[in-house]
Amino acid sequence: WVNLKGMAGKPGRGTESHMGVLVDLMVAQLLCSRLCHDLVGPVGAVNTGIELMEESFSDAEGSGEALTMIGNSARQFSRRLAYFRGAFGQGASAGGTMTLSETRKLTEGLLAESRVALDWPSGSGPDSLETIPAAAAKLILNMILLGAGSLPRGGDLRVRFAGLPEGTGVAMTACGPGARFKEDVRGAMAADVSIDHLSAHNVHGYLAARLAEGLGIEIEISDETDGEARLAVLVPGA
Repeated sequence: WVNLKGMAGKPGRGTESHMGVLVDLMVAQLLCSRLCHDLVGPVGAVNTGIELMEESFSDAEGSGEALTMIGNSARQFSRRLAYFRGAFGQGASAGGTMTLSETRKLTEGLLAESRVALDWPSGSGPDSLETIPAAAAKLILNMILLGAGSLPRGGDLRVRFAGLPEGTGVAMTACGPGARFKEDVRGAMAADVSIDHLSAHNVHGYLAARLAEGLGIEIEISDETDGEARLAVLVPGA
């Protein structure tokens, strides 16, 4: 277990330097939230239509296999949209709470049929932990993306929780060949990162670090052990 003692309540680094960026960040989140909201419904309707077509034409030569492939792709698209809406959308940080089971279900959907196997036992959180702040859930979802992204050839992603006096400890261990956080992702998490250095490949690292700053904490990362990459954070008051 990564040492999390004393991390709670630490002031975020570079908060003032990021104030101007927060406006653009909120706009991006709102656009993403709107995009996902508008697309989830139609994709769900496509899934329903595909299922009806599968039932009607499954006996036709070749059509059943093709429709199954389309149906699987549409369902994967829907699961990813649901995940990214939770991880990037403005709604997830607008207050309220989210259950760990909901967060886990979104993660299962994202990693389904991928090369990363999720090791997140049901009910693995502390007995007293039923819900967490929505902002904390959003941070966990972005940390999942970091962990999965550190496994270039696939592997296992282990997620564990621990109840501590200061809050709830969240630890993730990515195990697999060549497990390592990319340098551009590490750079995106730095307090003094230039916005010009962000890209679609590392922006989730930037968002994760800024979400942690908003909670007054920092993400602890390590990939010094061969075949393992670790993430840890202590969520105060959760």
